[in-house]
Amino acid sequence: MPAQDRHIEVFLSYAPEDGELLAKLEKHLSALRGEGLIRSFHAGDVGAGQACKALIEAHLERADMVLLLVSSDFLASRACYEGDVARALARHEARQAQVVPVLLRDCDWRHAPFGDLRALPKNGRPVKSWEDEDEAFADVARGIRDAVTAIAGARSPAIVRQSQRLGQGEVTRTDKVREIMQWLGKPDCVGVALLAPFGFEAHQVAGDVLHRLQRPDEPLLPVRLVPEVKGVNEERFYGRLLRDLRWALPEPWRHFVDARAETSVIDRFEDAVDDLLGGPVAEARRKLLFVVDGLAQVPAPQLERWGHMMARLSDRGLRLLVWGGQELHELRTRPASGGLFSAFHLLSAVSLGALSSREVHDLVRARGGDAAAAEVLCDETGGHPALVRELADAHADDVRAANREALRARILTSDHLARLRRTVASDAEAQEVLRALARVAERPLPRCQRGEERLAWLGVLRDAGATHWDWVAPAMQRFAAEWS
Repeated sequence: MPAQDRHIEVFLSYAPEDGELLAKLEKHLSALRGEGLIRSFHAGDVGAGQACKALIEAHLERADMVLLLVSSDFLASRACYEGDVARALARHEARQAQVVPVLLRDCDWRHAPFGDLRALPKNGRPVKSWEDEDEAFADVARGIRDAVTAIAGARSPAIVRQSQRLGQGEVTRTDKVREIMQWLGKPDCVGVALLAPFGFEAHQVAGDVLHRLQRPDEPLLPVRLVPEVKGVNEERFYGRLLRDLRWALPEPWRHFVDARAETSVIDRFEDAVDDLLGGPVAEARRKLLFVVDGLAQVPAPQLERWGHMMARLSDRGLRLLVWGGQELHELRTRPASGGLFSAFHLLSAVSLGALSSREVHDLVRARGGDAAAAEVLCDETGGHPALVRELADAHADDVRAANREALRARILTSDHLARLRRTVASDAEAQEVLRALARVAERPLPRCQRGEERLAWLGVLRDAGATHWDWVAPAMQRFAAEWS
């Protein structure tokens, strides 16, 4: 491919009032420019003496991606709104370019012509509403990287491999642990929801956080809670929580649990935590951190009641670290009941995805493989955590030999694919979406069906920008064909 064709052309449409935010976004896109993946252009790049309108229109016409930097000023700007937006959406509809709204400031953008497009940052939360603008722009940059990589991959898989080999901008599990610790260290943070498709490796990352919290000078005191999920009722649920709480506390503090005389086990749990927060925990200048697993099988109404309790206790200094997949995402995003938000609504989201190419390389090297073997493993698994680890552990010889055909066969007979088949076998909607997607030759895959989100939570699809999905790994396309 000629050098001039390797870049993805990115056009940024913005209102002049947002020039300062545009400059910050451009800094966060500098890694993509440095890797030779994108060239960007906006109206401010037009030099003196150049034909402004004609030059802007030419760049918009050849752009592969158009970023709409959305604010109230952008919506009020006739030049942006009636000029750039109209042409960008026409090219988007014709699949000649991808349009991505980037929400800078809160405004009524959902009723705009691009209101049905998926926006950045994550969860449609405008940049200015984040406590840390750099964190918001970093999230935007990661979303743009995913979309750019998908567009580049549709042109030439070699571009994707080049980006993976460079490893720049990739987020590792160590980075995620650092991000969680930063969130938990913020004064107004209620806690963190660690989200991962199919729960991939969330417990390992949470375990790394717990390990870091063992330092004697750490202001957070972690308490691991594993709710009872068999024959769940209120008595068993809170009884198990009380037991876990007592075991995790320092010996001198356990009487705060043992001495409880309330009739209701729910009251015993809440009052014990409240007394701890107001007594020894506060005196030690620490905060309690509940580290919670096992939510998937707990009935939603029960979790909601517990969430309301923990929201009250968070005002006294309680923090949460909870991990899971689709069930936790839905718990966080469902409408508040009776106008009351539970603690789950207030958690900051940290998402886990594929292993970075650097992590795959390190894992393969530890088993005696070289860079070529790691690249083959990256290609065939897409960094899918369960597949990478199963192949590296159970089929290390094939990995070291970079035996692509053998690895493809191993993936289709892997324990993870067997688990995925069992899950999909009981989900008629997922089967229907897989059958439909298996017939789509276009890459990346266009967003068109409601059930695609479910497949993303199962680790079959991954986000490829505002309007497209892609297969997490090549094997997932073959897996989809099985349901045809």
